[in-house]
Amino acid sequence: MPQKKPNTALIYIAAMICLLAIGLFMFSKSDFFSVKDIQTTGLKNVSKDEVLKLMGTVKGENLFLTDTEAIAQKIKLHPLIAKVEVKKSLPGTLLLIIQERVPAALIFNNDGMVEVDSQGVILRFYQTWPQNDQPVLTGIQVPETIGPGQRLNDPLLDKGLLLIRQAPEGLLSRVGEINMASDRQVFLYLTTGTQVKLGQENQFADKLKLLNELLGSSEYKSMEKAIKYIDLTAGKPVLGR
Repeated sequence: MPQKKPNTALIYIAAMICLLAIGLFMFSKSDFFSVKDIQTTGLKNVSKDEVLKLMGTVKGENLFLTDTEAIAQKIKLHPLIAKVEVKKSLPGTLLLIIQERVPAALIFNNDGMVEVDSQGVILRFYQTWPQNDQPVLTGIQVPETIGPGQRLNDPLLDKGLLLIRQAPEGLLSRVGEINMASDRQVFLYLTTGTQVKLGQENQFADKLKLLNELLGSSEYKSMEKAIKYIDLTAGKPVLGR
């Protein structure tokens, strides 16, 4: 039985494929694919320099070997940063897509003001009034052991943040203070000095909508200066002079 002769064409093609694979592998390890540029999007309150310091030394690394998840975890250590996505762009660019935490309220504390986001995460401490105004919460204690980037687990804070989220557009600009009393009563103090009693409920949407409509009515505006308090604990406004 005659022996089959080796197919030289197939051998040649296989050799070329192997050489090409080796060449591509070596090329991927070359300086052509080293990280040369780092671009960021989404930064507003955090500087790019702060982000680069958290990342550590990345430039010069091979792009294919760069651990994007590890970089994202380092950047998320910043208290003002909520989410980070790191993408690679050939031949040598890293793109950082950053979502910052958004301030939602200020807690009036003994030593100044404490800024928190909508989840109760502490963002910054202020000794004086911050430039960017936010709804002010009082009656909440901030422990000395907690710092930026940590969540303040407090039912009163959760209740206050819920109120802020449920407030109709434009109402909070007329509120100077949201007081979370120790007996779980909630009081609003309008910028005019008028006190608003909301009661102990955890759902405020209906009462706040009613309050907003009341403050915008011509009847209320005609006697606004004489009103000392508005009682909404029963769901219907009772005006006190």
